[in-house]
Amino acid sequence: MFFEGSEKKLEVVVTLGKGLESLRSLGDEYWSEIVAASQAKILSKMSSASCDAYLLSESSLFVWDDHFTMITCGQTTLVPVVKLFLQSVPLDRVESLIFERKNEYFPHRQTTDFYEDIGHLRQLMPGKAYRFGRAEDHHLFLFHLDRPYSPPKEDVTLEILMYDLQAESARVFSSGQHDSTKICELTSVDKIFSGFQIDDYVFEPCGYSLNALNNEKYYTIHVTPQEASSYVSFETNYDVCQELPQTIQRVIEVFRPGSFDVALFHPERSLPIQVPGFELRSQTSQELKCGYGVTFTHYESPHRPVEGAYEIKEWTSARL
Repeated sequence: MFFEGSEKKLEVVVTLGKGLESLRSLGDEYWSEIVAASQAKILSKMSSASCDAYLLSESSLFVWDDHFTMITCGQTTLVPVVKLFLQSVPLDRVESLIFERKNEYFPHRQTTDFYEDIGHLRQLMPGKAYRFGRAEDHHLFLFHLDRPYSPPKEDVTLEILMYDLQAESARVFSSGQHDSTKICELTSVDKIFSGFQIDDYVFEPCGYSLNALNNEKYYTIHVTPQEASSYVSFETNYDVCQELPQTIQRVIEVFRPGSFDVALFHPERSLPIQVPGFELRSQTSQELKCGYGVTFTHYESPHRPVEGAYEIKEWTSARL
């Protein structure tokens, strides 16, 4: 079985007032319709004083009063989410919109590609599009609303995207091996940062998702452990810039990937990133008009063993 773990992401910031006092006040039914537009569904919800965190059938949704972040995987699409949201909140109330899409393991199985997505988005709004990383290697596509925006100084986002999990690490997250309590006990994924409440889910036949909240701060983890396309994403808005290498090291020690990407969004500048024990294979940095400095890096372990060929037992020649 193949499942696409690589994710798409949408972040939207709005101006409150004039009948819209809070995005959270739109209610669970509204956000359920938003999630359904992406071809996903809500599994559970937890809340803090500042944020509602929804665990989805494909990743996560976080809603604050004036902004939301939606992350989806599999064959989901986020352009319909934008269209539906703009029916409730007109574009002149949108301060910032950023759409990301990571290169996929199986792009031919997606219903759209990034270029089709931004073609539709540009019919809705002016925007700029970028590719971070080389086209033939790991890369991240990004589209942002072409409108000046000044994010708060504490608005930092760290994404760690991991591949080629070691077999023992992947087995922990395979269904039938452990429940969520045992996974937390074996890996301490619920203690990446202290003081967070968690909501997690073990998928059939394999896979794992976790949302963690501490007031307005979050981190989220999504694991696709199958051998042909193992993938883990970790993301947080916790300000880790003072201990960035230590945070990255803490996360990769849990999952032990053979390679990984780091994407860092910083409201003032792009930052160099070094990770002890891994080779930096590529780095791309760009200051964006939407107010963020973005750094995207790819790392590989220098100690990866010689591997046998993977036998392909399932295939398709067309999009499904």
